[in-house]
Amino acid sequence: MKRIMLLACCLMTTLLFARNYQPLVLTVSKTQKNCYRTINDAINAAPAHAAAPVFIYIKNGIYNEKVLIDRPFIKLVGEDRDSTRILYAEINREPRMQDASGKPEIPGVIIIKENADDCTIARLTVSNDYGPTRDVNTVQQTTVFGQATRTIIADCNIFSDGNNCISLWNSCGGFYYLADCFCSSPGFDSISPRGWCFMTRCKIYGGGGAMLWHDGRCSEDAKLVIKDSFFDGRCPTVLGRYHRNSQFFLIDCSCSSKIIDHPVTYAYSDQVLDTISLGNRVYFYNFKRKGGNYPWMMNNLEESKQKPAPEEVTVQWTFRNEWNPESEIEQLKATIKKLR
Repeated sequence: MKRIMLLACCLMTTLLFARNYQPLVLTVSKTQKNCYRTINDAINAAPAHAAAPVFIYIKNGIYNEKVLIDRPFIKLVGEDRDSTRILYAEINREPRMQDASGKPEIPGVIIIKENADDCTIARLTVSNDYGPTRDVNTVQQTTVFGQATRTIIADCNIFSDGNNCISLWNSCGGFYYLADCFCSSPGFDSISPRGWCFMTRCKIYGGGGAMLWHDGRCSEDAKLVIKDSFFDGRCPTVLGRYHRNSQFFLIDCSCSSKIIDHPVTYAYSDQVLDTISLGNRVYFYNFKRKGGNYPWMMNNLEESKQKPAPEEVTVQWTFRNEWNPESEIEQLKATIKKLR
């Protein structure tokens, strides 16, 4: 009886705290009083070892800064997707900033460092506005770079004038979720995750180079899953490529006639960077190209080792039931309503 009463007391306390829970919200504004003036100032004010979400609410405006996220549970949320803009100009071979030890800081506009798990970027336009270079297809011009896990990018515009627009590179433990985003990048590897990534309702706009890239070298199960998304280009554009063991699932996606007859395959014909021991693992279901599909775009889910039915290719399936980012999105929406 005493144990039952203790459990009941704990349950009531939990419900009370849940009902009265108020997330920590730090506001960034260029003009309003009692707000942080830069995004980095707000991040630095957040707990270094938070165990609950810290919402950094960014009011409309242009923020010319390189954003360094170095702690967990940071949620960057813009007031308006098109009017809250983070701009920074940098190419990877010429880093502009040094870290505390004097070494070059990781290039990019938003950097999600190794210990910054459970990060969300939402309702923002993020642009590496260095500008076109003469050798656009060889210059890395990263916009978002991530080394952590359980990263969400939702309802964002992500722009780059070079390669590697979104690079999420935790090879052996990275879980990534992208939803309702527009990514524009003329170079190679616009979307280049390592590990496990689920992307839905996105539009990818390329400029010739292969738009998709995946690195699944650490696990045979690692995969890039893309559903209900659209691919286009300003000129004839390649859909994707890989350098190492990888796995692609494209479900209910479509593309314009700008996507050319070039299968998603190993990147080079003249060199081998890494042994591809698992073969070509690129799977399609209900993919539609304007002007007609190429043979390599035909349905072939049954050729994968897991042989999933189309309806089984879900967020839960992708992340092995270890993470539910869509429930976090719903919590985020509820918090945004309170912020308005």
